[in-house]
Amino acid sequence: MSVCRPFFTGHIDGESLFPFPEMSSDEAETLEILRDSLRRFGRDRVDSRAIDAEARIPREVLSGLAELGVFGILVPEEYEGSGASATFYAKAFETLATIDGAIVVTVGAHESIGLKGILQFGTEDQKRRFLPALARGEQLAAFALTEPTSGSDAASIRSRAIWSEERGAWILNGTKIWITNGGIADVFTVFAQTTVEREGETVDRITAFIVPRSLAGVSSGPEEHKLGIRGSSTTELHFEDVALPPDLVLGEIGGGFKVAMEVLNSGRLGLASGCVGGMKHLLAEATRNAQEREQFGRPIAEFELIQEKLAGMALEIYGAESIVYLTTGLVDRGAEDYSLESAICKVKASEAVWRVVNEALQIAGGMGYMREYPFERYLRDARINLIFEGTNEILRLYTALSGLEAPGEHLKAVARALKDPVKQLGLLTDYARDRARRALHKPDLPELHPDVADFAGALPAWVAEFAGTVEWALRRHGREIIERQMTLERLANAVGDLFLMAAVISRAEAARRARPGPAGEAHVARARLIVNEAWRRVRRELVRVREYPDNDVRVVAAEVLASGGADLPDVGPPS
Repeated sequence: MSVCRPFFTGHIDGESLFPFPEMSSDEAETLEILRDSLRRFGRDRVDSRAIDAEARIPREVLSGLAELGVFGILVPEEYEGSGASATFYAKAFETLATIDGAIVVTVGAHESIGLKGILQFGTEDQKRRFLPALARGEQLAAFALTEPTSGSDAASIRSRAIWSEERGAWILNGTKIWITNGGIADVFTVFAQTTVEREGETVDRITAFIVPRSLAGVSSGPEEHKLGIRGSSTTELHFEDVALPPDLVLGEIGGGFKVAMEVLNSGRLGLASGCVGGMKHLLAEATRNAQEREQFGRPIAEFELIQEKLAGMALEIYGAESIVYLTTGLVDRGAEDYSLESAICKVKASEAVWRVVNEALQIAGGMGYMREYPFERYLRDARINLIFEGTNEILRLYTALSGLEAPGEHLKAVARALKDPVKQLGLLTDYARDRARRALHKPDLPELHPDVADFAGALPAWVAEFAGTVEWALRRHGREIIERQMTLERLANAVGDLFLMAAVISRAEAARRARPGPAGEAHVARARLIVNEAWRRVRRELVRVREYPDNDVRVVAAEVLASGGADLPDVGPPS
């Protein structure tokens, strides 16, 4: 059911793309009740300036959110949660993001990743033991993966759990850093190296554990002083000879890496929806500022350059919203693999909110730079999103390398077949037919509303071009493609924009047919602008894959490293 993986082989999966997912009317009604309650709560009981200045969220605020059921939206009803869909959670999370950045981070660390491992991999006993208190907000959860020597390289963690026959428990030692909710959480999902048997050999593999704070040897360090989201708790965690009985192993022994990656897939979607909510709040603030600020005797909203900024912010929101809710729709339909989509959502939404907050501050002018106004706080809070849940650089590499697996394996099979073409005639014939099809015929889209079809043809055209470039890159670099990070980044950027095009086309198609008047036309106008910009970016990235002078970049980087970042000497007279 993946939307993006077929792009790497030149295909479009219409079933995963159309129709654009919609919530049921009952769930949408329940959601609106919750959102209204959250907005009133934020207006009446949350002082974001005080949270930022004091670097803490008052306990009564967290208790109030617990009363609203915020901490158990994803938890099934049998464990005292709401049992809501992924789309419901993302939309509620979006609303939380309009209230306060530190609050949405705290809730996300608890629900998007903190308790998600128990939800996805826990035994029935583990779920009944831990989830009810977490769903009620009586306890908070946190996710503990990062260490002083391992950030993006999660497989290199050094925390270790050793089985003790004498104590009948795993003995955990190690340190985790930058753990959101680290100082206030009661339950941690912790990852540590363990010794396991694999094919007759003893090897180290990561195992996930549920670690209650109440266990002896568990402690947290002082709160970190951060650029933004200051009200959220971020601390080190220390584990000194912590005895973990077997019933605290989460998932399989040695299967912790899978637990971590699948949990982070979910977390990235939550983060992306939070970015959408943040952008909506910023657009509302920027619009009000543009209408109220006057220059040259009239509101600055009347000037075209300000209008361009506001329109650009609206397009950023529409695009990010479209990819996020197309992806949550896949999750709600039972998609087993949405890792590429969630990675792209995180990258695009986090970079979009960074651009939007910059424009909002610019529209506010000088007052946007002053602490008296909230824009400088918004900017500080937004920056972490490009680092959280896997840096955007790592996620681009993941997107490209993961997408290249299928075409790479296919090319390997073709190469093997060429050594014995008679026996492998069928495979070679299929390969030749597929290349000819891609050259002569583009992937198909279903019949679309004429207003959408007018610009939607760019998607199949550039999917075909993308697949051709993927094959070229694999042939050019072979196994060395793993080290060609600039090439991988360009392929990731291209497939991200193809996904963006697909999502807004699907959404505009659904909206145009459901709303024949101005509302539907507004969807079409936004989608058209986004698609026409996106395919041009795809074209540029694909050209750069084949032609960009990467070696010149390496030469400049080598000069910078050799000089320690010193300036080039000035041009002087000939010696």
